[in-house]
Amino acid sequence: MNHSSIVIIGGGPAGMSAAIAAAKQGLSCTIVDEGFALGGQIYRKPTNPERAPIPHPRGEQLRTEIAKLTQYIEIRNGHSAWGIFDGLRVAVTSPDEHTELLQSQALILAPGAHELVPPFPGWTLPGVMTPGAAQSLIKTMGVAPGKRVMLAGTGPFLLAVACQLIDAGVHVVSVLEASSRPAWLRLPLHGFRTPEILVEGFLYLNKLHQSGVPVRYGRIVVSAQGESELNAVQHAPVNAEWFPDNNCIETERVDTLLVGYGFVPRNQLAQMAECKLEFCPEVGGWIPIRDRNLSTSVAGIFAAGDGAGVTGSLAAAHEGKLAGISAAFFLGAVDEATFTAARDSIEQKLSRLMPLRRALDKISTLQPGLMSLVRDDTLVCRCEEVTWGEAREAVCAGSTTYRSLKITSRAGMGACQGRFCWPFLSRLVAAEEKCSVTDIGPPSVRPPLGPITLGSLAPESLKN
Repeated sequence: MNHSSIVIIGGGPAGMSAAIAAAKQGLSCTIVDEGFALGGQIYRKPTNPERAPIPHPRGEQLRTEIAKLTQYIEIRNGHSAWGIFDGLRVAVTSPDEHTELLQSQALILAPGAHELVPPFPGWTLPGVMTPGAAQSLIKTMGVAPGKRVMLAGTGPFLLAVACQLIDAGVHVVSVLEASSRPAWLRLPLHGFRTPEILVEGFLYLNKLHQSGVPVRYGRIVVSAQGESELNAVQHAPVNAEWFPDNNCIETERVDTLLVGYGFVPRNQLAQMAECKLEFCPEVGGWIPIRDRNLSTSVAGIFAAGDGAGVTGSLAAAHEGKLAGISAAFFLGAVDEATFTAARDSIEQKLSRLMPLRRALDKISTLQPGLMSLVRDDTLVCRCEEVTWGEAREAVCAGSTTYRSLKITSRAGMGACQGRFCWPFLSRLVAAEEKCSVTDIGPPSVRPPLGPITLGSLAPESLKN
């Protein structure tokens, strides 16, 4: 069993910042990250620099700081954390399928978030993917996701990915934003304390304008069309609650559709550690309850970044720093006066981001009109190929929780264990039952968190 003062799950902006803050207090840290290099999705480092975009400078800065602290920070790239057990023990599997338990005195959860794609007719066709998936292709290998690409959904991430595609020489047909144009035009009123973020957004819009890419507000994709692969998209204008006007549907020829309606916090490890959760739709859904120090309800476990509520990379980095210094204070490596001063400084920086963040959250919060796109024959669980008609029949028969619906319909039984289907399926169930998503509850989790081989669990004596 490997021992470390602090184990950090996730190597994105929150995880890197946490490790730097704790290491500067002389504590040994182990970063466990699934990526081949630190950075997470937002600061992903390219594998082929000649064909991929230049790495983000903030990501490079964090990696440089970590490189100066290698005597304190151990990096486990390509490793998957699939279980948390009593005593803050984390089960980790390496790329060569070797599993070990990492024992720590404090644990920082910074796993990030994954994208939300509400189901709609044709959403499983080849050629339909998330903006993050396309971004990964561009960032890591410089590979274009398609020839005629449309982006649809909500949030500034769509603009960022569209600009990266343009820089890579991809023909971006259009960007469809579900929220109205007036809502976006009001953002400067909320972002006066963070002008650098507003400038970044204006630069995205200017690049799209200069490239002849229209950004069409108040529109959503209502169906993707094609036999064996995507060849066309139907989209329509929507009202304030995102209900489409089916009398004004337009059809556009594309071979790639990138759909993303924000992000969902990866809370599974927090659940596995028995941290208490709360439902906060404005930051993505179910998140661990935290105090001012970012400590969860379980002593010694801290949560930071988008995995504890989606607030963006800048806020994630600040939260990571706070989690790192809080863990150091918890372990007695920092005195109270030093800790309090550091926390107050970080809180001031976070408070600058909040007005704009809350405005963005309000703009991009999912609206009920999206549920009107789901028909009885629409797949709502891709892993097990469960349609809404099959799931709804089980709901009408009394299966209204994740566990009961999984048993009766197999929804959520697949490899993702409900991570991708349940965030929206739970909303469909709540609408069917005329109750809140809180009443339906989060998915249940158990180790292993993801698929692992029997070989990775076997003792070394059996492998030789």
